[in-house]
Amino acid sequence: MSQLSNLPEDEALKIISLPYKAGMWISHADDVDGEADDINEMKALERGIPQLAKMHEGSALVQQVANDILAMKDHWAKWEDECFFVTKQAPDIIGVIKTQFGLAEAKQYRAFTMELGKMVAQAASELDAFDDEQPKEDGFFGSMIGKIVGGMSGVSQDHKDHPANISPAEGSALSELSAALAVSE
Repeated sequence: MSQLSNLPEDEALKIISLPYKAGMWISHADDVDGEADDINEMKALERGIPQLAKMHEGSALVQQVANDILAMKDHWAKWEDECFFVTKQAPDIIGVIKTQFGLAEAKQYRAFTMELGKMVAQAASELDAFDDEQPKEDGFFGSMIGKIVGGMSGVSQDHKDHPANISPAEGSALSELSAALAVSE
C-alpha cells in the first residue's frame, strides 16, 4: 500500500475496493435468468482489472489499486455484499483521491473504474434472452426494422461494440456511476 500508506486503513480499503464494487454493482444491475451472464461478467471483472491497469500505466494509484484488488481476493465476497452502496460512497472516495493524490490521479482512477464497469456490462449479451420473443414482421414495419437492423449487420450482437450489448439497466447503472464519480476541476 505504498501510495495509500499515508491514509487511514479504512480509507485506503475504500479506494481499493470501489472499482471492484462498481463492477459487481453493474453486474447486478441486470440479472437475467441463468448463470451464464454472471460467469461471463465475473470473468470480465477479474480479467479486466490487470488489462485496464496496463492502459493506465502512468497512474501509480491505479497500478496499486489494481494490484491490491487482485491480492485481496479473499475480500471479494464481502465487497460484493457492499456493492449496492457504490454510488453513495464514490463522491467521498473521489474527493479523498483528489485531495491526497491530485486531479490527474482522480481522473485516472475514475476512468479505470468506469472502463471496468463498461467491460462487465459488455461481458454478456442480454439480446439472447429476447431472440425467441421477437416476431418476424412483414410489410412496411418489417421492412423498416430490417433496414435498421441491417445497418448494424457488420457487428454481431455478441460483439463488444454492439450498441445493444449493454442492457438499458446496465446503461442506467453506468450513467449513475459516472455521475457519482464526477471529478470537478
